[in-house]
Amino acid sequence: MVTAVPPEVLSETERSLQTFGRVVLCQIVRAEGSTPGKVGWKLLARPDGSFVGNLGGGAFEALVKTDALEKLRTRLGVSGSEIKRYYLTEEATRGEPTGMVCGGMAEVFLEVMIAAPVLAVCGGGPVGQALARAALLAGFEVLVVDDRPEFRNPELFPAGVRFAAVDRDYQQDFLAPLRHRDLYVAVVSRCWETDTAALAAVLRQAPESLRYLGLMGSRRKVARVREELAAQGCDLAALATLAGIELHAPIGLPIGGDSPGEIAISILAEVIGTRYEKSAVEA
Repeated sequence: MVTAVPPEVLSETERSLQTFGRVVLCQIVRAEGSTPGKVGWKLLARPDGSFVGNLGGGAFEALVKTDALEKLRTRLGVSGSEIKRYYLTEEATRGEPTGMVCGGMAEVFLEVMIAAPVLAVCGGGPVGQALARAALLAGFEVLVVDDRPEFRNPELFPAGVRFAAVDRDYQQDFLAPLRHRDLYVAVVSRCWETDTAALAAVLRQAPESLRYLGLMGSRRKVARVREELAAQGCDLAALATLAGIELHAPIGLPIGGDSPGEIAISILAEVIGTRYEKSAVEA
C-alpha cells in the first residue's frame, strides 16, 4: 500500500532551496478514476537528481520526475511552472500517456521555485553595512564576510544578514554553502591586501553560479590588486571563460557620490543591472 506524502516534503523544500537555489515541487491537483496517487500528494525534485516524497510510484511518477528534471536542467524560471495532465492508459489523445492501465487521469502542478539571489559582501565596514541594508531591500539574501569580529557584529546590520568569519588571508571556503546559488560578490574590504585575499578566495572556490564580481577602489589600487593576483597565479581572465563575467573594477556605476550610502547605491545598481541582463540572456 502506498502511503500519502511524508510531511517532511514541504520543510525539505525550504532546505533544498537554500542549498540548490532552485527546485520543482510537483503536486497532484486533480485526479479522476483509478490513480496511484491522490490529490495533495507531493514530490520534490532537486537539481542533483534526488527526490523527496512520492506521487504513487510507477510509470506515472517516473514521467513526472523526468518532466521536473528537464525544467531544472534547462534552468527555466518561475514562468516555467505548469499544470500537466497525465493519462494512466496505454494511449491518450490528450495530455501525457503513461503506458499504465489504471484507467484514470491525474493533473500535476509542476511549480518551479527559485531562491532569492545572494550578495556576498567581503568587508563589513561602512560601505559594507550600507550595501547590506540596500541589498535586503532589493530582495537579495546577504552574507557579510570579514576577518574582524567587530565588523561581523549583528547590531551593525539589519536582521536577516548572515555572517562568515575568515582569517586575514581569507583561507576559509566561505562560499561553499552557496556554491549552487545565484551569487553576486562585492569586495569592499579595508585595504588592498585583504581585497587581494578576498578575490583570490573567490577564484579558488569558483562557485558555479557566480554572476557578478566587483572590487571597490581607485584605478591605482585596482591595478595593484591585479598585479598581486597575477603574482599569486590567480587568473582573472579565466572568469570570462568559466563564468562568462569580468571583474567590475572600480566597482559600481559612476553616479558621482562618495559617501558610504552613495557608494552602496552605485554598487547595488550595477549588481541589479547585471542580474537582469543575465536573466534576459538566459531567457
